Amino acid sequence: MFGRRSVAARSPRAASQRIGGARQPPRRSAGRRAVLVVLTGVLVSAVTLAIIEVGARARGYAPRRLAVRPEPPIHAPDPVLGWRPLPGHYTFGPYSSEAAPVQVTVRPDGARDAGSGPARGRPQVLLVGCSFTFGWAVSDDQTWAWRLQELRPDVEVVNHGVGGYSTYQALLTLEDLLNRGAPPPARVLYGFIDHSLRNVAAPLWLWALSFNPHTIATPYCTLDPDAHLVRHPPEAYPSLPLHQELASVAAIESAVLQRRAGNRQRMAERVTKLLLDEMAALCRQHGVGFSLVVLSIPKHVEATYVSFAEQHGIDVIDCNQQPTIDEIVPGEAHPNRVVHHRWGDCIAAALAQPDRLPPR
Repeated sequence: MFGRRSVAARSPRAASQRIGGARQPPRRSAGRRAVLVVLTGVLVSAVTLAIIEVGARARGYAPRRLAVRPEPPIHAPDPVLGWRPLPGHYTFGPYSSEAAPVQVTVRPDGARDAGSGPARGRPQVLLVGCSFTFGWAVSDDQTWAWRLQELRPDVEVVNHGVGGYSTYQALLTLEDLLNRGAPPPARVLYGFIDHSLRNVAAPLWLWALSFNPHTIATPYCTLDPDAHLVRHPPEAYPSLPLHQELASVAAIESAVLQRRAGNRQRMAERVTKLLLDEMAALCRQHGVGFSLVVLSIPKHVEATYVSFAEQHGIDVIDCNQQPTIDEIVPGEAHPNRVVHHRWGDCIAAALAQPDRLPPR
């Protein structure tokens, strides 16, 4: 009897039941520990992210969301220029409850309508520049280009200014227009504000562009070790998932850009001067007159660029205006029709001087 019980107890089935019965509790315990470890990890991660988010907001960072503006999309991405105007008629605004909507017309050639009508063989005055030349936030007939056309009906004013453009983008536009083989203009006018940060795609400028859903990336220039211009393709602000929800992600984007940009912002003034020199040289190469038109720039900055232009034989038309708060479009940040009118008068008077345009 004793021997049989001993053999039965040692049978494989009985042994497996006893072993299995003895190990079931440890397996359940291990599962609970695994769940506890996962939950602890999730909790620690959540707390860590919350601390990082609070710290980022305390340092002034905020989620990066696209700006909502009262303007339709009028630009298309471009692999060279960054963006270019889309032909069509658009309604901007109104920018305030008291203001009327703004009417904007972009011709099939990408130029803003300046009221020039058919060319009819007249000498052409070609405008390049940024939103101050384009006439952002004012209607077609309120821009300085339109006013100049009114005062000089003997010429054809063609406005290729584009909102947000830099000196480099204006130069690229000019290169494209002059190399098409069409009859060259009689004169090129570059409407200048301080575009230096734009020319090197400084972090602050890329950050500003990142809020505009219609401008994606901007080309820029730097200097090589011999202080020569180096051209770069369009670059955009870094874009990471969740930047519209988390300030910490926006902070990471900023850090990435700062590291990528390096010290190129220190080159901004020198780069801008070299671009002005290239623009003037390009016009001379094509037998075209060129004028640097100072529109709105602090006086001490203006003196730097005007001095450079004079030393390099670049013609300057000084129409510098510092708009007052009453001369800004209400609800916007661009000059109103009054300032544009003054610019048009000033530029027309300058073009009446000898050697700037052919005789009437």
